[in-house]
Amino acid sequence: MGKEETQERQEQKRQNTIRFIKATQELLDEEGLDALSIRKIADRAGFHNSTLYLYFNDVNQLILMASLKYFDRYSKALSQYSYKKLTPTDNFYTIWEVFCRIAFQRPQIFYNFFFGKYSDNLTEIMKSYYELFPDEVDNYSKEIGDMYYGKDFKERCRIILMPLIDLPDSHIHEDNVELANTIVVSCFKELLTQKCQDPELSDYKLTEEFLSMLTYITGLKLTF
Repeated sequence: MGKEETQERQEQKRQNTIRFIKATQELLDEEGLDALSIRKIADRAGFHNSTLYLYFNDVNQLILMASLKYFDRYSKALSQYSYKKLTPTDNFYTIWEVFCRIAFQRPQIFYNFFFGKYSDNLTEIMKSYYELFPDEVDNYSKEIGDMYYGKDFKERCRIILMPLIDLPDSHIHEDNVELANTIVVSCFKELLTQKCQDPELSDYKLTEEFLSMLTYITGLKLTF
């Protein structure tokens, strides 16, 4: 097999992978997560059901990659805040507030992404997706970039919690940061679960409730 033929096959694989992802994104918009099936996705992409397994481990991995479409507004907001030189406290609350507002709008998709199958390997999922869709990549400060590409939800949360250690009035210290982080993750997961179960719950009220939880846990408040 010549070099040109190999490159052609690689490009074909890339394009077919993109077709599967775009088909899944269309179905997520039209029918929602619960209505997805391998057959529907394959039909929309123009392939046989079994072809999916040539490009993805399973349908869960495909759905996870397709879900990154819904991170676009969050990603762009993070990019804008990255270079504003916020204090660690304001940076912490700003990231969480933006994330909550967007996550509560698509609770099932965000729950599946952060707490479903493959949620312990998000870095690789995200890198694979952005290699296919480089136009969706935004620029971040190092700290925010490390958080955004964290391997799982707990690591992402820890990265923005760590700068609060031993700040004046902070409840976060070296000896309790892991426990505090576990509580933060559990609180958010519980509110996101509530939103999945009752879509009529107010996104605004859920966000305010979670920010109040963060204030209680950290002892710190947003200053602007």
